[in-house]
Parts: sequence; structure tokens; C-alpha cells
Amino acid sequence: MTKKMNDEKKPAFEARLNHVRVSVWRNSGDNGEWFNTVITRRYRDGEEWKDSNAFNGLGDIALVSEAVRLARVFIARQELGLDSDEA
Repeated sequence: MTKKMNDEKKPAFEARLNHVRVSVWRNSGDNGEWFNTVITRRYRDGEEWKDSNAFNGLGDIALVSEAVRLARVFIARQELGLDSDEA
């Protein structure tokens, strides 16, 4: 599932691939606009859901690789001024 978000307090782009999530945050300053990317893995600890920046095995690495690709496509399309965020 992927979606583009317009609210400044939310990521400009977020995709969830099973338990791996990629969030792209839009920033701006005196030197222009840039994007920060955060990749996390959700896991359950008892009854509580938590996020980690550690990934397990080849399955997680494959999901992280796809998450990075989706973020790259989104950022590239933004920098090129293209409207659609479809990968």
C-alpha cells in the first residue's frame, strides 16, 4: 500500500510493505527543498507495537530494498515536477 500525504505534519510519502515502512519527509530551508527518508520495521512486544531500525534476514532486506526503490521514485518524481507518485 502506498499513499501520498499532503498535510505538512505527515510524511510526503509513505509505503508499507508487510512489516517494513518507508516514510519520506519534505523539508525546506534557505537552500531549497530536500527530503529525508526513514525506514522502520514494526514488531510486537507482548501487547505493544514497536518500531525498530534493525532488519532480520533476506526477507526483510528484500522489503527494505523495495522500500528504498519506492522512496527513490517518489523523490525523483518530485524533483522532476511530475504529479503522479506511482512507482
